[in-house]
Amino acid sequence: MPEMPEVETVRRTVAARVAGRRIEAVEVRRPKFVEPLTPEEFAQRVTGRRIAEVDRRGKYLILRLTEDGAPGGARAGSGGAKANGAGAKAKPAGEIIIHLKMAGRLLVCRTGEVLEPKLEKHTHVVFRLEGDEELRHIDLRHFGRVSYVAGARDRAGYAAHPKLKGLAALGPEPLSPDFTYEHLKAGLARRKTKIKPLLLDQSFVAGLGNIYADESLYRARIHPERRANELKPREVRALFEAIQGIIAEAIAHRGTTIATYVDGEGRRGEFAAMLLAYGRTGEKCSRCGTPIERIVLGGRSTHFCPKCQKLPGAKRRVAPRKKVARTTVRRDQKVVQ
Repeated sequence: MPEMPEVETVRRTVAARVAGRRIEAVEVRRPKFVEPLTPEEFAQRVTGRRIAEVDRRGKYLILRLTEDGAPGGARAGSGGAKANGAGAKAKPAGEIIIHLKMAGRLLVCRTGEVLEPKLEKHTHVVFRLEGDEELRHIDLRHFGRVSYVAGARDRAGYAAHPKLKGLAALGPEPLSPDFTYEHLKAGLARRKTKIKPLLLDQSFVAGLGNIYADESLYRARIHPERRANELKPREVRALFEAIQGIIAEAIAHRGTTIATYVDGEGRRGEFAAMLLAYGRTGEKCSRCGTPIERIVLGGRSTHFCPKCQKLPGAKRRVAPRKKVARTTVRRDQKVVQ
């Protein structure tokens, strides 16, 4: 599944190509992707609108729309209002919210460009833009969704949408001002759950997925089965710095491609070569040489070094002792029992 670094990379590459541009037509090839709207209702609401800004929250991509005219408040350098010479912001006209889920892609293509057969088969929503380009939502696993909300929505507005309750419940992101050492320390102190599943809880920290949770715990030398409220202050500090460092490095290297992930221009991420725990089962730990182990925790594959990431109180695996003859000495006579 694309995690925050991958979705942020997609956002950046897509924003550079589509922000400030008008949606001239929409083709919905598989209706379930835009539910609860029908394909006709979805197309009616977004056709003629302009993409003012391409934003992101957690693993959700948000295309903010305005009425046709002034492009609105696009991000600096993304080809928005300033690049198009419009000085005033236009009235918000809604948002298109895309969740890539397990194997989704959002690609900018030339109008009518033919992709490889597998990608053509699994292209589900196509936004035709002014300027002879298209924004295509492709999903090989069919888990993704493309939602529309009217106006500029807040947390309550997202919560009222049947497909966006997860967006409404998101916690702070690892690189946001709200994610501080104090926030993490207080949050961990209130929870007795194991640390790895907690890090995957999007209401606790948004955007952190299986890959980066494993890598963060490995860097912080914390066993994935440790209880959250049992971490010492120095361990919390190490985890906080590891999470922020790993996420920043992954974004700088355009994310991690394990299987299908590519950015908005079809390029693979480069961070996979830098993973030290995730997917390294049986390989030597880069710090101590102990083979990396894999367990299933909370239904997810979990990778760690059993030596560097010790579990306090865990029983050591000791080989059974061989039975030996027991002797009893009576005066000067030895009796073997």
